[in-house]
Amino acid sequence: MQKRAQRVIQVKPNSKRNRLFLSCLGCLLLCVCLLLNLFLWEQYKIQLIFIMSASFMMLFVGLLKFLEPPISYRITPETIFYCHRHGHWNLPWQDILRIGDIPADIRGQHVKLPYLGIKLNSLTNIAQTISPRLANKLLHEQLELLLLAVKNHEIDLPDGLINFEPFKLNGITYKGPIAAWLYRTEELSKAYGYHLYLPENSFDRELIEFLGLLKECHHYINSYQSN
Repeated sequence: MQKRAQRVIQVKPNSKRNRLFLSCLGCLLLCVCLLLNLFLWEQYKIQLIFIMSASFMMLFVGLLKFLEPPISYRITPETIFYCHRHGHWNLPWQDILRIGDIPADIRGQHVKLPYLGIKLNSLTNIAQTISPRLANKLLHEQLELLLLAVKNHEIDLPDGLINFEPFKLNGITYKGPIAAWLYRTEELSKAYGYHLYLPENSFDRELIEFLGLLKECHHYINSYQSN
């Protein structure tokens, strides 16, 4: 049992960092502003409103960070499990063809986007394991990828619109947000060559280091299964 536990890699999301600091600082600034309002409201009304707004925003961001799951990825010899505030998906390693960074052209400059891409040999397992809430959330989170692809003429604008038509896959008909996300996934794969996009703020290390970890795991598992 202990050996089994040692083969599990758990990744904590970078997005949870500084949650306590932001919450405490926002709360402290808000209390100070409320106190200053009693004496300086007439003289510094605009400044106090600005500071109070910033305090509320800081407190709000800090509280949102507390809602992030403690673990964003659970990597085992069988699967890679992704946990998001709005849901999850679970993917067997056998479905993965390739893992890589995502280059793009922005205003004539070649840059690397803050995502890692996963190319799949089949959408069957991901369609069966992704939760509807996460599928719906990803439609919005990946909007910047879609808009960039449309701007670079890699996707036609009509094809980039959300499609809620039923999506048929291996005899199963998917509807609602999962169907819409599957259509979006196919379009993004035409532009970037990947089906899944892992955001950099879900890692606990630099993007290049996490890419190396996933590639190492993928290579090891493929080598083990071929022997």
